[in-house]
This record gives sequence, structure tokens and C-alpha cells, in this order.
Amino acid sequence: MTGTLLHDGSADHDGRRRVTRIELVRHAKAHSRDRWWGKPDRQRPLSEAGIDQARTLARHLCQGQPISALYSSPFVRCTETLQPLAQATGLPIVCEEALAEVTALPMLDDGDGWIASAWLGGRTVALVNELVRKHDGERVVLCTHGDVVPALMALLVGRDGLEIESVRLRKGGRFSLDFEGLRCVAATFSPAPTERTRG
Repeated sequence: MTGTLLHDGSADHDGRRRVTRIELVRHAKAHSRDRWWGKPDRQRPLSEAGIDQARTLARHLCQGQPISALYSSPFVRCTETLQPLAQATGLPIVCEEALAEVTALPMLDDGDGWIASAWLGGRTVALVNELVRKHDGERVVLCTHGDVVPALMALLVGRDGLEIESVRLRKGGRFSLDFEGLRCVAATFSPAPTERTRG
């Protein structure tokens, strides 16, 4: 971690920073695009393996600090990933378009993937900032896609000085992101339920 930690949010009565945890989840395994050809991709569901992953993920996430809220991309494969957790916690799944996969490049993009990635990271971090303010000191879960995760994580690495081995997740994997104020001070990797821990 580099730089000076900014204390720009709430604190406990003894002056210690309250930590807000964002569980950033990549959706579990879905049916292949080939098998879903000609149908709306937003409606593509989890595969049987993905359903098993989602159940295991829910058990893992139910451990530790209670969860305050569930947020998801509106794509079915993301909402289905959180469904077992929603059933276990009794929390509703709130869909946020800012967590959705990019299906069309923004108008300012001229075919350069870097521009699209910067746009995606900026859109997502704006939502994360909003949720950190709203859920100060709480723990919330976000489920999104394989293009959103690295765009957001790369932005946090550059902005907040995080030191992590990779910004990518396999399906069903997650980063536990700890925020003090609006600054991300730690990111802990958890592998997908069927994936071995990275060496």
C-alpha cells in the first residue's frame, strides 16, 4: 500500500475507521454461448455446475460479518448466482445496470479497447463509491461479469495503490474489498468453489 490513508468518512466513537466490505463476485458458470445462440444473452442462465457453485458460494459468504445488501447485474446468470444467498439471508437482489456486461461500446470509443475499459471502470467505481457511502461499516455483495471485474480492479490499483497479483477472476471467484472512507485499503482473493487456491 502506498500513499497516505484519507480519513474522509465516518469513524467509530473511539476514532478508529469503520471498514466497509464489498464482496465482488464474478457470476458462476453459465450455459455456453453456442448453446444459447439466437437467444437474448441477458437471459442466459447458469449451468448445472454453476448452480452448484452458487450454492457453495452462498455457504461461504454466510460466514463472518452479516450481509446487509445484495446487488447484481441484471443479467440472469448474475441474479441466479446470488439466488441461494438471497434465500439464505432473506435479502432482495437489487439489479444495477452499472454492473452489467458491455454489449455495445460507448459512443466515444473509436475501436480502442483501452477507452472502453476506462469507461467501464469509471462507471463501476462510481456505483461502488455510492454503495460504500450508503453502507458505511457494513458488508455487501456485488455480482458482475468477467469484463467488469478487471476494469474496476485496475482502476482501484491505480487510484488507491492496491497490491494484488491479478485483477481477473474465474467464474464464481471473488475479491473481498475493504474500504476506509472511499479508499480501498485491501483486496483479498477467494477462488471459485471448484478452483484451487492460487499458488
